[in-house]
This record gives sequence, structure tokens and C-alpha cells, in this order.
Amino acid sequence: MADDELIARLRSIFGEELGEQVQELNEHLLALEREPGGAAPLGGVFRVMHTLKGAARAAGVLQIESLCHLLESDLARARDAATPLGGAAIALLFEAADALADARERLASGTSLDSGPIDVVLEHARGRGDVAPRPSGAARAIPLAPTPAPTPTPTLAQTPAPAITPVSNAVQPPAAAEVSRDELVRVGLHHVDAISNAAGEVSSLATVLGERADDLGNLRQRVRAQRERPEHRDDGSLAEIDREITRLLRRAGDDARTLSSISGRLTGTARRLRQRSLRELTETLPRVVRDVARDVGKLAQLIVSGEQVEADRIVVEALREPLLQLVRNAVDHGLETGAERLAAGKPEQGTIGISVTLRGDRLRVAIEDDGRGLDLTAIRRALAQRGRAVPADRAALQHAIFDEGLSTRTTTTTLSGRGVGLGIVRVAVERVGGTVEVSSVAGKSTTFVLEVPLSIATLRAVTVVVDGALFAIPSAFVSRVDRIQARRIARVDGRAMLTTGGAPVPVTTLAALLGPPFAEPAVDDSLQIVTVELGGRQLALVVDDLRDERELVLRPLEHGGDAATAMTVGTALLGDGDVVLVLGVAVLLGDDSPRPTLAMPSQDRFDPGSRRVLVVDDSMTSRTLEQSVLAAAGYDVVTAVDGLEGWRVIERDDIALVISDVEMPHLDGIGLCERIRASERTASLPVILVTSLDQPEQRARGLEAGADAYVTKSGFDQDILLDTVRRLLGAPRGAAR
Repeated sequence: MADDELIARLRSIFGEELGEQVQELNEHLLALEREPGGAAPLGGVFRVMHTLKGAARAAGVLQIESLCHLLESDLARARDAATPLGGAAIALLFEAADALADARERLASGTSLDSGPIDVVLEHARGRGDVAPRPSGAARAIPLAPTPAPTPTPTLAQTPAPAITPVSNAVQPPAAAEVSRDELVRVGLHHVDAISNAAGEVSSLATVLGERADDLGNLRQRVRAQRERPEHRDDGSLAEIDREITRLLRRAGDDARTLSSISGRLTGTARRLRQRSLRELTETLPRVVRDVARDVGKLAQLIVSGEQVEADRIVVEALREPLLQLVRNAVDHGLETGAERLAAGKPEQGTIGISVTLRGDRLRVAIEDDGRGLDLTAIRRALAQRGRAVPADRAALQHAIFDEGLSTRTTTTTLSGRGVGLGIVRVAVERVGGTVEVSSVAGKSTTFVLEVPLSIATLRAVTVVVDGALFAIPSAFVSRVDRIQARRIARVDGRAMLTTGGAPVPVTTLAALLGPPFAEPAVDDSLQIVTVELGGRQLALVVDDLRDERELVLRPLEHGGDAATAMTVGTALLGDGDVVLVLGVAVLLGDDSPRPTLAMPSQDRFDPGSRRVLVVDDSMTSRTLEQSVLAAAGYDVVTAVDGLEGWRVIERDDIALVISDVEMPHLDGIGLCERIRASERTASLPVILVTSLDQPEQRARGLEAGADAYVTKSGFDQDILLDTVRRLLGAPRGAAR
């Protein structure tokens, strides 16, 4: 190997080792900060510096070698002089840890270390340029506070204090767990993906071979049926064919079972290769808590449990940014200052807890702080200032903090106020098919719960057909699969809604969401619908055909373009060789922006020869407004002041459509709708309910009573009203269609 190639290889290995050592360094530094005179953490920091010095020398990274040499020498003097470290000395070590982390990133990207943080810390460590051993006189220990800017950062050996138990000069041998690393082999992620893809192909082949065995079994049955015919009972050739098929069938069955067993072992191995411990995420968070708490002047501790749980590496990586954001937010937003906590009867130091647990094939990560809880008043104010709807429901209001761009902070700092953090959390979690929920108790706590699949390499999915193409929707997010009559589709404020009990669910075609070149299916009397749900949001998707539910082995989508990659989470190969695209439910549900609605054809369901519309409303203003809008559009309009009078008009006149308020005396709109549906003569009479009370439960009541559409007065739009009337009744005679 050429010298340049060797150096590049050594630096690559050193970069990987550097990342591990920096994490270990941070752990020792956090312990050392809690116990400046502690022999164990001081010895741990010393060992890291000694190890990195030798590794950097071998890789030819001179700046890191020089820095580690200086710090190692000063640590040795502090250790031998039994000198506990002061705040400025520990701050220098934390600064060095950050510089080493930056150096790792620079080495990985091929960027020079010159003029970077390493050089800055190196100058700090050199002090006056004197790194020779100094007398261990009784110098004053530096207090736990940052050094004022004009004063040079002291070297570690300048912080002696009362004696502590000396630590041996010898470098301690690595722990048993570290020795076992010699048995590990580093494998590139692309190799792991290749193994996973191969496992998927073998699994598909095992399925195909099983189907071929079934084909042979069917062929044998046909041959035996022929042998039973009188003219073929003595045909020896058919008997020979029967025996040969039986032999092939037995071998094919054996081969299918063997391949299935191999496939299972290979898939299991591939899954284990893809797994990573959650500790990879949580091990950096104590340092994050420490740094943020110091920045905002608070006291905080982090307690982690269950971090030994393993999950797919893609899932683990997807959780990295959400965990970081939530922990930072817990310190910055959630915890009170020490004085506020003491005044509230709490310990001065706040606590943030992270617990990782398994629930079946789902990973649950809970992040809880014992702080002030969510400020619901500030959330309402922030939503109103941005012109967004303010939910009346407490849970929905709390969940609004995940909206993109929402921040309750009135000023922007380096930590918060830009309104992107929690939006990133929701997007990142949903991208891997997960959910995020939040709950809060005022003055006591806030808890975020992230639930994600353990693996996205395999999943169960419902397969559907759209315009001749095959798609899969992860079963974990499918709440219903229905075949319904088109008349069960109602309209709420101009949008098609599915009424199947409970709150109405928006309806659209999957083809409309996918966009060109997929053509929407013709809407007829019977619709096949898959309802998906994620994070409390639901959407009913009309598809051309429902196939089945099956276990799929996911493969990454290559060369699909940005749009396809955004819409899907991968592909899968079916047993018959067909490729299916696996859709991302989070993208299908999207954000709060309008989605395509289901285009239903206009209906003439109740036409006794007139186009007379009855408007029922106890408010003269609302009644007059609706009458004017409809009359201007060419409809013949009559009115009633309440549901009881409206029913008398329906019994007496030829009414083609009813538009009724909900809240009315004597007989409300829902009661009127129920009475219309109960009568054989008027059962098919279209009914539109109009109300100022826009609550989901009220919508559900009205639609369950048989209303065809729902329009809210708060967002009254005459175009929506007219469009709804035209769809249900058709255009008035003489009007342009």
C-alpha cells in the first residue's frame, strides 16, 4: 500500500476512534465536574488523553497529538500533586472535548484542522508556552466559574488544592467490554443494506417456490382427473406423468421449506446487523443538559433508563434530532430557575427523565421534566397571532406546539424562539412511521412520548391498486377498510366527508394525492376505501381495488426522483415478482393545508318537478342572507322560522332540498332531519345543515341523523353553499350547467 493510501486509511480509523473517545471523555468530564477531586474521573480523562495522543501520532494528526500531550502532562501534575481541578480548568477540558468533536467532523469530511477550534484550544492550553513540570506549591484552587475574558485560561497544573488519593502513573488496562471490541468488524452501511436487500429477495424466492409447488399440486390433480376418464384408465403414460409430478412435488416442497428456513435465518441476521442501541443517542445527552443549563442559569440533571434497547439503525438515527430538541427544550422551556423552584416547594435542581421501553413491535421513548408544564395561554396567543384556529380541546391545543413555525417565545435566542424545534420533532418521527404525543400538568411536569416501529426493514401492509399500479399502506396506520355506498359520503363546508360513526373523516382519492400520471377512478355507487390515521389525524382514501394484507421486506427506492422519494418509504418485491411502492402515511396526511377533495357527481335524487328550496332558520338575518344567495342563483326559495314550521312546509309543498339551521326552538335541525328520513315520502330529500357551532361531535350528530352536507356559519362562503346545493340538486332550470 502506498504511503498516501496508508495515511488516509489510518486517519479514517483514527476518526472513528476519536468519536468513541470523545464520548468517553465527556462522560468522565461530567463526573469530574460533579467531583473535582475525584480520582476515578480524573484518571478516566487522563487515559483518554493518553490514548488519543498515541493514536493521533500514528495517524499523523499533529494538532491533536500536541493538544493531548499538553493536557495529559497537566493532568499528570494535578494528579501527582493531589490537586483538585477548579472550574476554569474543567471548562478548558470541556472546550477541548468540543474541539476534538469538531476535529472528528473535519477529518470525516476531509477538511483541514488549521485555524479551527483545535488551534484555539491549543493556544489556551499552552498558556505562556511553558508546559514543563512545575512545583506543586499550595496554590489557590480556581472556583467553579468561568474565567473572565481578559484573563488567559490557566493550565490544569495551576489548580492545586488539598490532597487527594494519588492515582497510579501507569495507564490502566481497558475494561473487559473494551477488549471484546477486537472481535468486532466494522462494516459499511451500504454492505448491511445489500445484505438486507438480498434477504428480501431470498424471502420472495421462497414464496415463489411455494407457489410453484402449489401449481404442481394442481397439475397433478388435473392429470388424475384425466386418468379417471374411461378412455384413459389404461393409459400408462398418464400414470408415469402422475408419478413424475408427485416426485417433483415432493422435492419442490422440500426445497421450499429449506429455502424458507434459510430465508428466515438470513432475514434475522440482516435485521440484527441493522440494529443499534438507543445508548448511541442518550450517551451524548448528559453533556447537552449540562451545557444548556449553564447557558440559561439553571440546575438540571438527566436520568436515563432502558437505553440498552436496540432498534433499526434508521429508526435510531431518526430519533437523534427529536431527542436532542426535546431535551434542550425541557431545560430551556420546561424547567424553572432554581429560585422559582424553591419558591414553588421543589428541589432547586430540576430533573429530566428519559425512559425507553418496548411495546410489542413498537419502541416507546418518554421524555419527562418536573418543570412548570405547558403554558396553554401562550400557545393560544401564538396561534391567534398567526391567524390559526385555536382548538377548544385541551389535547388538541397541547398538540399544536408541533405545528411548523409556532413558538411561544417573544424573543429569539440561540436556543429558542424561531418556531422550528418541535415541528422538526413531529416531521422526523412521522417520517419513520411514528407518532408523538404530549401531556402536561400545570406547575408539575411535561411529558413527550415518541412511538416508532422497531424496524422499518419489514412491515405488514395493506396492498391496493390505483390506476393499474400496486401500492402498499403500512397496516399500523390503517384504522378501517370499507366498501361503502356513495350516498354515505356527505359534504362539510364543501369537503367530502365519510360518516361511519364518530367524527366525520375527510375523503379523497389516493390517485389525487399521488398526482399525475395516476388517473382518478370513476365514482360510482360503490366505493372501496382505506382510512388511515396518524397522530389523531384521519383521512379516507378511495382506491380502485383492495388486494390483501401481507408481510413485506422493504428496500430503498433508488432513482425515483424527489417527489417519489418524499411520497414513499421504500419498495418491496412480491412473490410473483411484482414491485410494490410502500407509501408514507405522514406525507399522505400532510399538514393543515387543503387536500384534494372527492369529486362527486351532481345528483337529482328528489325531483318532484320543482327546484324549490326550503330555508329553515330562526335568525332573520341568516334566513334572509341564504334566501338572497339562492334566489340570485335562480332557485325558488321558501322559508320557515323553526323546524316544526319547516316540517309543515315539507308536508304541504313540493320541496326539492332543505337547508336548515341546527339550533332552533320547537324542533331543531337534527330533529327535522330525523323526521325527514323517517318518512317514506321524504326519505331521499337532500338536507344541508347550517350552524354556528362547529364542534366535531355536533357534526357527527347531524351527519348520523342523515344530513347530506354541513356548512358552518363562522366560515360562511356563498360559493361553498351554492356548490353544495348544485351537487345535491343540480343547477336550476335555465341556469348554465
